[in-house]
Amino acid sequence: MIRLLRILGFLMMGVGALILLSYMIPPLRALWPLFLRLPLPIQIGLAAAAAGFLLVAATLLWERWEDREEDRKLREDL
Repeated sequence: MIRLLRILGFLMMGVGALILLSYMIPPLRALWPLFLRLPLPIQIGLAAAAAGFLLVAATLLWERWEDREEDRKLREDL
């Protein structure tokens, strides 16, 4: 459970950093008014999809990070 919470915490920090960067980069800042014009259910759906994508990507990266020692051992055995 703690591991899941840590992953979610890091993901939320990543999402916050992406939002901050998208506001600070002028070409990306132009997309915010377009996003805010969408109906609320679509905004929520897009936000949930983005959060889900980040969660899946983070868990895949975490899994690869944990398996790196086993992969190294397999390479050494060859």
